[in-house]
Amino acid sequence: MCPPFRGCTLPVLERPPPLCYRSRLVMKLIVLGDIHGNLPALEVALREARAEGYDIICHTGDLVGFAPFPDETVERIKAERIPGVRGNIDDALSGDPDTFASCAVDPEGRAFEEKAYAWTLERTGKLTGHFLGNLPFEQRIDTGGRSAVLVHATPIDVNLCLWENRDEQFFREMGDAAGADIIIFGHTHRAYHRIVDGRHFVNAGSVGYPEDGDRRTGYAVIQTNGNVEVQVQRFPYDTSRLLTAAAARRFPSEATKRFRP
Repeated sequence: MCPPFRGCTLPVLERPPPLCYRSRLVMKLIVLGDIHGNLPALEVALREARAEGYDIICHTGDLVGFAPFPDETVERIKAERIPGVRGNIDDALSGDPDTFASCAVDPEGRAFEEKAYAWTLERTGKLTGHFLGNLPFEQRIDTGGRSAVLVHATPIDVNLCLWENRDEQFFREMGDAAGADIIIFGHTHRAYHRIVDGRHFVNAGSVGYPEDGDRRTGYAVIQTNGNVEVQVQRFPYDTSRLLTAAAARRFPSEATKRFRP
């Protein structure tokens, strides 16, 4: 098998087993949205998650890309044994680098993301690329009385944005494709909870690169107790540590504007 980092097609992996087989009716999931190489934000999110407590913790992919700690972020996820899925940037970095396309809606954002991705591509280690490429497309989660699926963007594609204001028919199609009661995802960096035809669509937002006007880190909390309850928790973190590392590592200077509170 050729090295599974740049320019190599990865083998198709079998669907992993559900993350939990327990039949408890009350369960608590903490979902870490797109981390994007922001280690200081991840560390705070993990600290708060431990304090809050959970049955399952997982991530929505895009572990690297827009902040200057790609290898360290992946090592932390591996050390904590946090399961998750493969994001579009993870997919590009580990397969065909030219498939990356910024999802930013403003020209400044696109320019920054393209520079940040190029920096990450140049500096991400081969072991990190191997890990990212072997993340599964989806994870099935057995929450007892509810079935859930974890994906990066939608149940059919890692690049397709599932914005909150999409029409109900689009959500129905995504729900049918998912075949689950709860569809958990990220990609747009904007957290929300929408219910369509009894199915719960939960966008976990972003741990490391939120784009909803609130630059704090955070995560989504999903509790199943017969009903499905969703909360989004937000926490401040040390952005100066990120910006100091960005300058030392010659990360794109636009990071100052994108991350400073």
